[in-house]
Amino acid sequence: MTKKIEITHPDIHRYMENVRPPSAPILQEMERLATELKFPCLGAQCSRILFQLAKLAGAKRIFEMGSGFGYTMYWLALALPKGGLIIGTDSDPTNVSTANEFFRRGGIDDRTDMRGGDALTILAAESEPFDLIYCDIDKESYPEALGLAKPRLRSGGLLIADNVLWSGRVADPSVDDSATEAIREFTRRLFADPDFFTTIIPIRDGMSVSLKT
Repeated sequence: MTKKIEITHPDIHRYMENVRPPSAPILQEMERLATELKFPCLGAQCSRILFQLAKLAGAKRIFEMGSGFGYTMYWLALALPKGGLIIGTDSDPTNVSTANEFFRRGGIDDRTDMRGGDALTILAAESEPFDLIYCDIDKESYPEALGLAKPRLRSGGLLIADNVLWSGRVADPSVDDSATEAIREFTRRLFADPDFFTTIIPIRDGMSVSLKT
């Protein structure tokens, strides 16, 4: 069995959790829900990075591939200026409904468009460019997601993906399951593509940030 690697040392993680300001009450509620449901949640540390990157990019149109019940989508919506829009996706109708209720309660439903269905299919139907695309779907679909995201991202836009270090499994040559191999292929393509400038932030489970040049 492959040993799980803590990307961020637990002591450093605790320190960063203690030093950061608390999330807004509704985000804390969403964090508690994720814990109760044992639902994978990006968490406030990484979500603050997303918020900051969206602000720095001046993002007005954002697409999120794999929104769950809307936690990261909520953070990204907060970064949008007046008139901005984020399109989110999830295949579970319950998650879509829960997310929309959180958005309504938080007063951000005017800038959120949560859609039920397959993220790849929904993105493929979009023709207008996006300023930021965030990817957190099933890992086997990451290479296909890259092919769809690139032409739909404006020059100067950001493609961000979660789980690219995959609890260290990507660094273990004995691991060759389909999800791990797909993440490796996705990452290789990003770094080999001259139209992207890519870095990996080694926090939580690894986040890739690619600037489309």
